[in-house]
Amino acid sequence: MRSRHLLLTVILGLFAVIGAPQAGERVTVFAAASVKPALDALTPTWQARGLDVRAVYAGTSALARQIEHGAPADVFVSANAGWMDHLQTRGLIVPDSRADVATNVLVLATGTDPFPAPLMAFGPGYPLRPTLGGARLAIADPDHVPAGMYGREALKTLGLWDGVEDRLARTQDVTGALMMLARGEARLGVVYASDVGRAEGVAVFAPFPTDSHAPIVYPAAVVADHDGPGARAVLAVLAGAEGQAAFRSAGFGGAP
Repeated sequence: MRSRHLLLTVILGLFAVIGAPQAGERVTVFAAASVKPALDALTPTWQARGLDVRAVYAGTSALARQIEHGAPADVFVSANAGWMDHLQTRGLIVPDSRADVATNVLVLATGTDPFPAPLMAFGPGYPLRPTLGGARLAIADPDHVPAGMYGREALKTLGLWDGVEDRLARTQDVTGALMMLARGEARLGVVYASDVGRAEGVAVFAPFPTDSHAPIVYPAAVVADHDGPGARAVLAVLAGAEGQAAFRSAGFGGAP
């Protein structure tokens, strides 16, 4: 908590030095698909601060690669630290602007044809493949997308990956996995806890043990050569009380 307050103080301090955003200043935010509900809920806050925030949502890996190729993003909100590290080592974000703004929980979710409650605790030795009953396990691309990467790590830790690897339905981002569940195209899927409320008929089957994967954090930062009052104002909101309330209302945990 103390570190978050320190980061917010730094962001606000730099914001004060740079100056206030001009009325109607446009800020383009590239953000992980999973944070869409939280950022959309902040639209009145952006407007009250004179900001015209345009958000582009997609899988974190796709957004990071677009930034690498010069896409005109001002702020990047990543669904894991790894892709933010990737950009930082290449000099593509402003290091002193970086802050973790939210956390999340990984869950196994059911779709429109839900299962009854698990007959045994979900963990090592769970009969996941038999439970699928020949259906697919929806998951964001585990080679590139954070939700899928966390999912693969967790399933490997639990000793379940090899039993379901050939039953995966890979999607471009976590929203794609969620939509497969909502449409009844998958019986189970790996998504974030914050995603479950975004689609009718989707419910939590079981949370993944928290020690089965790395902590799920969402870092945000200003993109290199795009530093200015507007971008800093967006970061200040995300790290501040209004942003944190929006994340929590959308099912996320607050900043670590």
